[in-house]
Parts: sequence; structure tokens; C-alpha cells
Amino acid sequence: MKMITGVSKKHNSKWRLYGYDYNEDDKLVFQSRRISFLLVWYYKLKRIKTYNDICDNCLEEFRFHSTRFEKKPSMCGNCDPDFYD
Repeated sequence: MKMITGVSKKHNSKWRLYGYDYNEDDKLVFQSRRISFLLVWYYKLKRIKTYNDICDNCLEEFRFHSTRFEKKPSMCGNCDPDFYD
């Protein structure tokens, strides 16, 4: 999967992985699939979350996607385009 958004289990069912991936038309679509209980913690650490922050240069609000252990940007894509490449 391209972006993992969640891992969950309902009642006594199987663990499921939720996220976005490309289909055969190269469009990003929401998908889910079953996973083993051994892989649950691995995928929970690789989850992507959407953050809001304020740019240090232009003081405008911007959004970015990040995992738990990635470096968080302090400037938006307009002020620092090299960070997003």
C-alpha cells in the first residue's frame, strides 16, 4: 500500500489494514485488506497521519502527511520545495 491510514479489528473478526493504493487506472483509491496478527504492530508504526502546521517564513498554514518517526517540516512547499522532493 502507498499510504497506510489505519489498522483495526472489529469484535472477533480478522485484523484489517486500511489505506490508499493505486488501481489499474493509476488513480489513488481507498482500499482495505486482511493482515496477519503478527504484522499488526509493524503496520501501526508505518501509519501516515495528516498534520497542520504554520510556516516559519510566510506564516501560512499548510498540511503534510508524515509517519511517526519522520522529520516534520517547518516550512511549506512554496518556501522550501527541496524538502518535498
